[in-house]
Amino acid sequence: MPRTVKDYMDSIEKVIGNIPNETISIINSKSEQIIDLNRDDQLYDLGINSDGNLLRHYSNTTILFKKQEGKPYNRTTLFDKGDFYRGFKIKVNYPTISIYSTDHKSSELIDKYGTNIFGLIKENQLKLNYEILKPELLKYIKQWL
Repeated sequence: MPRTVKDYMDSIEKVIGNIPNETISIINSKSEQIIDLNRDDQLYDLGINSDGNLLRHYSNTTILFKKQEGKPYNRTTLFDKGDFYRGFKIKVNYPTISIYSTDHKSSELIDKYGTNIFGLIKENQLKLNYEILKPELLKYIKQWL
């Protein structure tokens, strides 16, 4: 039997009502991709915080160690052995997403570099919205309409 306009309207209401739950589900399923925007793109590749500012420079001693280990030394990456990076997690309190690390050094790094070592710069917020969330939400909407 063909769908009526009322059927479509009911489906639309159901889809709209479930957008928050679907968004949370997408964020959870794409958490590593989202974390990579903060951890890999910002911290490791650029050495910047969520405000887009460069992190404080390494000390001369740390620079020497980084050079010897073949690790980046021309920017602060907050990567040593990888525990801090492996501890990255996402907490969703819709509509807010919080990024944090469970590593025991987190509080020390926050004290030294600030809480904005976690979070996304504007460009990565746009990637999150338009390259990660939007395609998945469109798939969800099309599935029901």
